[in-house]
Amino acid sequence: MKKLVFSIACALLVQTAWAQKDVLQFDENNKYVCYQVIEKPGMSMDSLYTRGLQFAGYFAPKRTEKTKVPGSVTLKDNFVIYGSALLSKKEAGEVSYKLNIDTKDGKYRYNFGEFVFKPYKINRYGNMATQPGVEIPLEKMWSKYSVKDTDAYLDQIGAFCKTASAKLIQQMDRVQVLRKQEEAVKKVATDKW
Repeated sequence: MKKLVFSIACALLVQTAWAQKDVLQFDENNKYVCYQVIEKPGMSMDSLYTRGLQFAGYFAPKRTEKTKVPGSVTLKDNFVIYGSALLSKKEAGEVSYKLNIDTKDGKYRYNFGEFVFKPYKINRYGNMATQPGVEIPLEKMWSKYSVKDTDAYLDQIGAFCKTASAKLIQQMDRVQVLRKQEEAVKKVATDKW
């Protein structure tokens, strides 16, 4: 019975790990990306662009760039990923990424890409900090780290992209609330009676 429960638990863990890695794909340049095109019939490029800017301002307020291309929003930011220690998690490093949101009439696309891993080490003050000068593109992680560590890092990056994509889609799908015109209030002249 214990073996059956253990094998079911392992199968569920493996299934969730595969699900996170499926979010990341290779593009035409053999780089990891999380890419999707979403149709929004009836919406103009301007309204989708405004919603993309609002999302970028909410998601990473200080890291948003307005590009000169109309209808395009670019965001560069980073997040921390964790490695496994004996009984706890420790900060393994940070991953910098670039998010592009491009809009057209009736559709938009987003693209998480340019993932670069910057490993952490303990500095002289006892804090975790990035190692200066060490930047590893995500595609070359397999040559620098073990398969177990690389899979764990890819799972965390995939989970981040999945969560951020869901937030972006929710922001782009939200319905704009229109205020009702209030009825004109009847005014009575009290000075004339």
